[in-house]
Amino acid sequence: MVIGKRILSAALMILAVLSCNKELTGPAIAFWPYDEQETKALLSNEGLKTENNRIRILDVVTGFSGSASWMGESPYYIDDNLLYTGNPVWEFESGRFYPWTTDGSHHFFGWLGYDASLDITAEAFFGTSNLYDAANQVLSIPTLEMGADTPIFDFLYTGLPPVNASTRSSGTPVDLPLEHLFSAIGLTINNTSGNRVLLKSVVLKGMKNRRSARIDFTGSTPYVTTADISSTDVILYASSNPLGDSYDNRDYVLPLSEEKPFLLMWPQTFVDLEGAQLQVEYNIQDALGVISDDLSATLDLSSQPVFRTSSTGMDAGTRYSFLLQFKKSTLDLYTRALPWEYEEYDWDYSEHSISARGGMFKDGVLAFYRGSGNDLTEPTSEEWAAKSMRFTTRNEVMTGRFYIEAPTSGVWQITTYPLSAAQYFIVSPTSGEIDANTDNGKAEFTVRANPEQAPIATQTLYFNVSLFFNGEWHDANSEFNRKNIKLVLDAN
Repeated sequence: MVIGKRILSAALMILAVLSCNKELTGPAIAFWPYDEQETKALLSNEGLKTENNRIRILDVVTGFSGSASWMGESPYYIDDNLLYTGNPVWEFESGRFYPWTTDGSHHFFGWLGYDASLDITAEAFFGTSNLYDAANQVLSIPTLEMGADTPIFDFLYTGLPPVNASTRSSGTPVDLPLEHLFSAIGLTINNTSGNRVLLKSVVLKGMKNRRSARIDFTGSTPYVTTADISSTDVILYASSNPLGDSYDNRDYVLPLSEEKPFLLMWPQTFVDLEGAQLQVEYNIQDALGVISDDLSATLDLSSQPVFRTSSTGMDAGTRYSFLLQFKKSTLDLYTRALPWEYEEYDWDYSEHSISARGGMFKDGVLAFYRGSGNDLTEPTSEEWAAKSMRFTTRNEVMTGRFYIEAPTSGVWQITTYPLSAAQYFIVSPTSGEIDANTDNGKAEFTVRANPEQAPIATQTLYFNVSLFFNGEWHDANSEFNRKNIKLVLDAN
């Protein structure tokens, strides 16, 4: 009965809108928001699709020859919240019906306005009532210091190039890819020393954890800048035991914030990372129970290889695990970039067994070439920097390739998303046998336009890499597809 009333109410609203705005005859504008990495956004098991999550959505329409009664003096055709209620297509919180205009273009942008799992708004998290500057179409984020007490509010934002209204006559939902503003960090211990480690404290020093930000939506895609950059000490771990907490010979994941094994952190450039260190205080207890004198180590973060393979340093939308390796006579640091998705205490799983073979083009990670077989053209430096390649014709073939060093056997698999775009592409093969001892462990597949499905709007395809070994599937995107490279197919 309630559903019937909602349908009737929506129908009456549509009739009212169309009767007051004769030139608005198109289908309803609808959106399908998703995390661009297709991971569990919001760093929780609830993920992006948590009931009552809200995304503030704005639409600046240009070139529209008609008018919309609800706009008044506002520059926005849409100024509303998208509300998640369990359906892939999110609802407008106002209940309003927004038809596609008969002409002109729509510039959509927005951000996560409310995290239902935390019951916190973006304004409350950033401590401001003036987050959005409507006059300049920018988000102005005041100075925020990230630390152990910072709520895990995984702020997401989005912005699309202008969409031509004439291409949306079918009324298909608009893909709304969401990007992360923050990085995340975690701490793990690997003890192979043969003794007991008594960990007293771990302090992050010199990382630029304090800054303000500005997200400019006036361009075709959002542009993020930061200012007021400085650092304060961040206590990642502190034992209440004067001798330190005991860790035997195995792996441990340490809770950092709200009993979760991560903290949100501002992304860091190479310059930001200069001087960043982990200061570790600990003792060692041998097999006879003898406890060493107090020990300390200062471990440099800026020299970690994982940051040097990034195009910028410590990237937004990537989580980083700081692994303290206690060996027989040394304490070493090993930092890994991991997928954003969060599963409880899952920072130190079998991905330690996965690696790309170095020395190949782009160090073995997933790259696309134009052509197939032996007739291949490498991506340009501009395409590689943009993490994007565009089909020049519908008959063009792209070849994806990466090289697997470990594991030495098993199965690799390629999956694609979003589903709304995948139907316009043909990927072959989507899986194959791993043989790290043949042809440098090369895995290869082709992508071409689906000749039976011509898109009416530009489609963007993303890829996930998975490996099957030791009896289970493992996510391998952080090893082979950290750039999250994409292929673009224009409308027919």
